[in-house]
Amino acid sequence: MYAPYFHLSEPPFSIAPNPRYLYPSPQHQEALAHLTYGIGAGGGFVVLTGEVGTGKTTLCRCLLDQLPEDVDLALIFNPRLSPRELLASICDELHIAYSEDLASLKQLIDLLNRYLLERHARGRRTIVLIDEAQNLSYEVLEQIRLLTNLETHQAKLLQFILVGQPELGALLAQPHLRQLSQRISARFHLRPLNVRETAAYIRHRLAVSGAADSLFSRLAVGEIHRRSGGIPRLINLICDRALLGAYSLGKPSVSFVIARKAARELMPKRGIGVSVRSSAATPLAVLAVLSVAGSLYAGYALRSAPAAVPRQLSTLWNPLATDDPSKPDAPSFSAQVAAPAKSADTVPIVTAEAEPSFSELIADPGLTRDKAFASLLSLWRIDLPDGTSDPCRVAEQKGLRCLPINGNWFQLRNLDHPAVLEFATPDGAKRYAAIVGIRDEKIELSLGERKRTFGLADILPFWRGSAIVLWKPPGGDAPALAMGSKGETVRWLRHVLRAPAQDGADDYFDASLRDRVIAFQAEHGLAPDGVAGPYTMVHLAKRADDSGVPRLSSRSH
Repeated sequence: MYAPYFHLSEPPFSIAPNPRYLYPSPQHQEALAHLTYGIGAGGGFVVLTGEVGTGKTTLCRCLLDQLPEDVDLALIFNPRLSPRELLASICDELHIAYSEDLASLKQLIDLLNRYLLERHARGRRTIVLIDEAQNLSYEVLEQIRLLTNLETHQAKLLQFILVGQPELGALLAQPHLRQLSQRISARFHLRPLNVRETAAYIRHRLAVSGAADSLFSRLAVGEIHRRSGGIPRLINLICDRALLGAYSLGKPSVSFVIARKAARELMPKRGIGVSVRSSAATPLAVLAVLSVAGSLYAGYALRSAPAAVPRQLSTLWNPLATDDPSKPDAPSFSAQVAAPAKSADTVPIVTAEAEPSFSELIADPGLTRDKAFASLLSLWRIDLPDGTSDPCRVAEQKGLRCLPINGNWFQLRNLDHPAVLEFATPDGAKRYAAIVGIRDEKIELSLGERKRTFGLADILPFWRGSAIVLWKPPGGDAPALAMGSKGETVRWLRHVLRAPAQDGADDYFDASLRDRVIAFQAEHGLAPDGVAGPYTMVHLAKRADDSGVPRLSSRSH
């Protein structure tokens, strides 16, 4: 209803768990890293807990979107099952045929074990994700533990991701479940957002839905955080209702008063925010419907609808409404809607000329790949000749390598190397820019001939995870190092990992060095395979003393 009014592509505060709207707060980044590591480690359990509405399901969907191609997944959303029903549900999810009437618990386990062995032989892994896992009975949890005993000599055949409310943590901490608890390879608890994170969360969701302006005042955000307790689901509900209210009143943004009324309608408290007057404020949702209908009967007829709000009202504060919580409440929404709105052009508004937004800049067809690579190579003091068809070839001639990435923001930030990012405009056209610096949530981009700083929420709606990182392999060579490798690069690897050779052959990749590599990979959220490939080498280079390498984190904004 209000999306076209605010020039949004869709309502930004739906409570549906859309991974595209996942706000990458520090704790969500840490949670994703923990879960990714736990899955990469293989076998056992990964546990994610959090209060209702903190974003567990959204985070899991983001995690599932990033699962490797070699993973088979079974999703269990109804955990109130018997052990046999759980086995049957897993078999159903994995398309394992069985006789519903005749299959016993043992027969189901045998069928599952046969399936897991066959998939393992093909190089595939199997993961079971159970939502609302705090509702699992002790018998089912014990059966789950026993299922993790299905294994070969080299690996566990089945891994579980348990997602639930804080009661799940208390359940797993019980002494009679200590054997299961000892098999948890990664766990994380999602807490509510603080007020700063709440503000960034709201900005992020607005940006993903195409908002070019700030639609919530500072005091409105503070009130939303206070009323919601920092729970994302409640933030969504209040913000959605507040935008509906601003729309119904013809306002360009959400003020403190509108946010407070929206919160009171959704979460009324006895004696707080409850009007006892006979002419109580009409709920925002009803008002919006009535304003769309064009009339409202509240003792008198509407004589005029609110005037359209001009898009140049992009200031944070709403100049047409009070936003001071110390002042008395504004008139009820019904009265505000019933009163004729003043024409916008009768209100003098002075605004500074704003710089173009990222959504406007990204429309420039001049943001080509060559220009982005020229900016990237300049950080390495390398010029890109005009007409070059293969910038990566130019980089190789200077001892550098291109590392293609098709991942997410967390991976790019952790690599800490400048890169060329590929963006997509709303009509599907490709644009390119070099990311040259990061500080907190501020991103410095080189866009053709100009450098600009943006919020992370400004650029994420246009980036689908495609990037090319430039890095410098040690010794100018970039082979993947594994058991049996020899040479100067192995010697460099030992030096960085502080892993002296046990038999004096410091240029030989032995089992002890592999164990050091695995430990390093696990520490940095990489696949712990013991092979020092490009991703691992880039992270290792960050540990080495190489001040000549450009870093995203070392540049100021």
